[in-house]
Amino acid sequence: MNKKEIKTLTRFYTKRIATLDYVIEHVPGTMSNINEMRNEYQIKLDELSVPKEYMINFEGGGWNTTRATNDEDALKFAKAEYDGKHTKVKSVRIATKEGIDAAMRNFY
Repeated sequence: MNKKEIKTLTRFYTKRIATLDYVIEHVPGTMSNINEMRNEYQIKLDELSVPKEYMINFEGGGWNTTRATNDEDALKFAKAEYDGKHTKVKSVRIATKEGIDAAMRNFY
């Protein structure tokens, strides 16, 4: 997910949470269902700022991983750490168990 998408979702979730907080405070008898919905949005909002593992692909082959909260930072961190005389970062993507397992099979 890129920074723009994260910013858009952050705004969306924050507005939803504020609206649900208002309803919880001002509309009697709706607290349990609305509170559950509010908590779901809060979890989604919190997850946006949690670093995720990204797979780095190098030009000419090879891979590694890095952690970041968004695609742009993952690419920036990967280039800062790995771009050099012998390696050049080609791309990054969210790491999945299947992707890492497939990459690790090259070592067996």
